[in-house]
Amino acid sequence: MRPVVAAAVAAATVFASLAHAGQFYPTPRFAGVAGLSHNGRIATGVIASGFNGAPAWRWTPETGVEMLPDFVDALGTSDWAQPLAGAVLDGKGIEVAALAYSNVPVVGPIAIGPYPGGVQLDNYQSSTYGVSDDGIAVGLAYDETGNSVAFRWTAATGMTRLPVNRPSTYSRANGISLDGSVAFGWNDQPDGYRTGVIWRNGAATDLVDADGNPVGEALAATADGRVVVGGGYYTANGSEAWRWTAATGTQPIGILPEDPGPARATPSRQSPRQRLAQLPTGPSPTGFLPPESFGFAVSGDGNVIVGASGAWPIRTATIWTPETGLQRLADYVTARGVTIPDNWFLAAAAAISSDGQTIGGWGLDAEGVMAGFVIDLHPERTVDAIVEATGTVAYNDLTSGPFVGAAVGTPVTLTFALSPQGFEIAPSRATSYPIRPGTFALRIGSASDTLAATPDGPAVMLTNDYPRSDGIHLFATPTVSGQTFEFELFNPGGDLFDSDDVNRIDRTVGPEHFEKASWQIMQGDRSLRVELGTVGIHDSETIFRDGFDPD
Repeated sequence: MRPVVAAAVAAATVFASLAHAGQFYPTPRFAGVAGLSHNGRIATGVIASGFNGAPAWRWTPETGVEMLPDFVDALGTSDWAQPLAGAVLDGKGIEVAALAYSNVPVVGPIAIGPYPGGVQLDNYQSSTYGVSDDGIAVGLAYDETGNSVAFRWTAATGMTRLPVNRPSTYSRANGISLDGSVAFGWNDQPDGYRTGVIWRNGAATDLVDADGNPVGEALAATADGRVVVGGGYYTANGSEAWRWTAATGTQPIGILPEDPGPARATPSRQSPRQRLAQLPTGPSPTGFLPPESFGFAVSGDGNVIVGASGAWPIRTATIWTPETGLQRLADYVTARGVTIPDNWFLAAAAAISSDGQTIGGWGLDAEGVMAGFVIDLHPERTVDAIVEATGTVAYNDLTSGPFVGAAVGTPVTLTFALSPQGFEIAPSRATSYPIRPGTFALRIGSASDTLAATPDGPAVMLTNDYPRSDGIHLFATPTVSGQTFEFELFNPGGDLFDSDDVNRIDRTVGPEHFEKASWQIMQGDRSLRVELGTVGIHDSETIFRDGFDPD
């Protein structure tokens, strides 16, 4: 919606530091970042102790690494990192699919369990690889025959098998779009080569190249499922990363030019096996197998893809945009002001925030030990944030003040500016932000009111994962008219924010996100209550980007 900002808000002090200053964060050693939340403020990953059963962790810049008790293989996350996708070890040490929330140290993971009637092989039955914002989980499980199958799970229906075009061969769902509309993964061909698959509305679509040849593996998708990326597009260059849309089909996006292999040529009509046989297979300057690249993650608009390129075992983290093409991630972030620690090598980028400005992956640290990393390209911000809310009068028995007689259904608007100089109550959990003097405006019909000045000034507390819930809390505060105003929203699922940093929220939501939405004016035992329509928090640069519009 177009923000309607009071003239008082326009007069608020708005300032910004526009200098770009990115940040490199190392995460655990012997580990890699596997997923990032919407704004890149929460990362998840596993400690590399084997293919299965690796302990999981959760990271924020404020808290650092938090190990997740009893949770393993954290390979994916919803938009707001509520929940994480992974597995647990049951009482017999067998790995089964599970989800974990930020309160997992208290309540433990939520087990999804094995495929109905499925067997266990090598102490493994199932694992969740991805989860949507509405709690749809997908992954891999062994069925009753010991065949690995892609599954879909909801709390209502339990675990069901995703259909594939070759049900006798192996399949896996690598993830699901955040809106739950598209799952993606792979299904083997009879000769063992993988074919990328997209599942939409219960139907499986095999991904192929321009000549109808199977394309390897779908590894990530945008939040709406309109762009899917992956690896295994065989060209004269090798096995390339690719980008798919319904309009363009599957298109390769390149391999780093220093990798061995002939110059790029028009894709052949040969099969993937025939193409692979013609590629160089001997020792090369960068590895021992043919060159390949992967698209491991994609931004919300589908225009930033991160991954890796090279000849195994030596690969380099990459980034692709339509403007720059494929390039080394280290070159890209260095050009944008990020200092990579001396002697660090970025080997793979496996996760990216929705805006493409935070990237996670793994590499080798200065001592040559595998370690995870998060690179934040956001500029340092010291800008005000604007809170806006809309609603309608739900009840009113006030006998004094500007809102006497406001009828049920009368439109209500609320705007105020928050200073970014908040007081941290608990790291990455709750922060109190002062309301800028003179910016608060409550309008009901043609009448208005504002908050009274106090020695400490009114403040709003934002909570994120406290320990699981999110919220906006403006507790009972005196108004100029002598009444009391309260605006408190409580989100028990913890899927409202992925940070309590007021400059990282930039979101408008409706009442469906809140278990409690208390918006009222109190006069003794009388009150005016408002039914919430929308509430948004946006930084002032976003609000005023197109100029101030008082209408």
